[in-house]
Amino acid sequence: MVQIQIPMLGQSGLTVTIEKWSIKEGDHINKGESLYELSNEKLSQVIEAPVSGTLTKIISGEGAEVNPDDIIGEMEEDQ
Repeated sequence: MVQIQIPMLGQSGLTVTIEKWSIKEGDHINKGESLYELSNEKLSQVIEAPVSGTLTKIISGEGAEVNPDDIIGEMEEDQ
């Protein structure tokens, strides 16, 4: 299992909002494809899948406010 963790955006540890998940639970994704989008008052950023696999659980949905290092989902990595 791979935990999906919020990255540090910029130089501050500001709260960010999950704008959109690019896939839903049970969907397969390849490493490097768009997994979700984050934003704060200064920027928005597309976050890529860290591995190829299946999104097994979304912990924090669209519109959730999260902090750097928060775990927001889980993936099962391809073998």
